Amino acid sequence: MRDVDLYTQILGIQAPWQVTDVEVDMPQGQVTVHVEREAGAKLCCPTCGQPAPGYDSRRRRWRHLDTCQYKTILEADVPRVKCPEHGVVTTSVPWAEPNSGFTAMFEALVIDWLKEASTSAVARLMGLSWNAIDGIMQRAVKRGLERREKTCARHPGVDETAFRRRTTMSASFLTRTTEPSCT
Repeated sequence: MRDVDLYTQILGIQAPWQVTDVEVDMPQGQVTVHVEREAGAKLCCPTCGQPAPGYDSRRRRWRHLDTCQYKTILEADVPRVKCPEHGVVTTSVPWAEPNSGFTAMFEALVIDWLKEASTSAVARLMGLSWNAIDGIMQRAVKRGLERREKTCARHPGVDETAFRRRTTMSASFLTRTTEPSCT
């Protein structure tokens, strides 16, 4: 199996994207995987999903899971489109979230590590800054909150001891209503 085919399989790259080249830089300890979009592939606005004409492209790089002991980087020219409604916007890529310098698989690994260790420890182990780890964590929290179902409290309860103190509760919470409150 050729290196291009191997990385296509392990990264899960599908049309209209394709792995075109893999560079191994032994002294630097880095593998760079070049990914390109097929010429003539339909472009859509990532916000509204409507077809839009191409505008230009920007070279982007994402940190991926290490290949053996080598740091792995995905590199691609990501097209921008000119949407009539949203203006010039960068199209999305299937392996990463917008404005992230890491692949989804790399971010998942970091989140798994954060369940076991502190932000500083994970930053040290992954060779990243504290801010990079915090950004990954913030994106994960945002995704989790977006998936969360809205719940409606039918019968809110009040702790009698705290109710008598009235110091930590707001007056609006203490006011009893007949309608359920939704959060």
